Amino acid sequence: MRLREFAARNRLPHRWIDLEKDDQAEAMLRRFGIRPEETPVVIWRGRQVLRNPDNAELARLIGLSVPAPDSARCDVLVIGAGPAGLATSVYGASDGLAVVTVDAVATGGQAGTSSRIENYLGFPSGISGAELIERAVLQARKFGARITVPAEVTALAPRGGHYAVTFADGSETEAGTVVLALGARFRRLDVPGIQRLEGSSVYYAATILEANMCRMDPVAVVGGGNSAGQGALFLAQFTPEVHLLVRHGDLGRDMSRYLVDQVQRQPKVKVLLNTEVHEVRGEGVLQALVLRNNVTGDSWELRARALFVFIGARPPTEWLKDVIALDSHGFVLTGPEAEARGDPDVWAPPGRGPLMLETTLPGVFAAGDVRSGSVKRVASAAGEGAMAVRLVHEHRAQEGNLVRTQDDDRERQTLPGRPAS
Repeated sequence: MRLREFAARNRLPHRWIDLEKDDQAEAMLRRFGIRPEETPVVIWRGRQVLRNPDNAELARLIGLSVPAPDSARCDVLVIGAGPAGLATSVYGASDGLAVVTVDAVATGGQAGTSSRIENYLGFPSGISGAELIERAVLQARKFGARITVPAEVTALAPRGGHYAVTFADGSETEAGTVVLALGARFRRLDVPGIQRLEGSSVYYAATILEANMCRMDPVAVVGGGNSAGQGALFLAQFTPEVHLLVRHGDLGRDMSRYLVDQVQRQPKVKVLLNTEVHEVRGEGVLQALVLRNNVTGDSWELRARALFVFIGARPPTEWLKDVIALDSHGFVLTGPEAEARGDPDVWAPPGRGPLMLETTLPGVFAAGDVRSGSVKRVASAAGEGAMAVRLVHEHRAQEGNLVRTQDDDRERQTLPGRPAS
């Protein structure tokens, strides 16, 4: 599932061969000298075989990954390639900044897994998350932004007027400014035994990959927000019945009106209000759910082949907790909230407080879902990404920015809109 998700999220053409269902699988394993315990394997162009590779190995094999960015030329390092990160990439690169964007898995973030976004400005007929992100990636690269996937950041630290960023493979790069556009990850459902089914029949995204694994079987979707509504409507195209489980009594409380109307018109979607998952049943794959009505206390069993969970998100900021200030839920504090928690000595040299999207470190900004208090929408994430570039310019104008040329290794000071000297 990890390898298939990586291929699907990065839009890599591939063929999946199920060893338990494909009659030719055994012959293929013998042909390449692969033992059953060495699976899963990736076969590249019928010649090279990777035995249970990690994502970085697969990326290197197919040429997806690029060498670590030249730290001397990085004005802005964008961590995260969802809507906020890609908007920063587009506006920063179009302004002439040297922008490098990295992501641990794929471009797109949560938006990239959305089957259809119908309330995004300028697309009255809607657009799939994958198509929206693909257009944004092309646009960013057109202006000269460099996008590296997969590249997982594990540490961030000030270093001589720059920020040193360390990656999971041990490599480092430096940047004059950093934009944290990490997005958020779906929260997991706290039900005993559910972890053993994750990846086989419990999912946190509803894409064609997951939908193809549960054709012809009823499925359940947990959640009452837009992601849950979009997921239920998408899955209804593939499965005979979708049960939408909402723990409160009003479908319109957290879901946009247009989605509520579509869900109620879709005959394959059965909405169960005031309903929670109490137990999961199944060995290897999900077979049934034990549901409970949280008003009446009644419990009953529902047959389902897969469970899709959309119950909110948590920020992937564990590695930042000792670097910048976070709120009680782990989201990044910015602006006045960051100033209240920041170290006055850090802000004494610039003689100012944090800008609107700036964190407790000067020149480190946060945009999109990872920012405390942000509006969790694709449009607002893209808007904050664009705004971050304007604030990067303000920071650079006030502080200057030490970068290096490719021609020599001498540090020089540049200001936006003014040639280096």
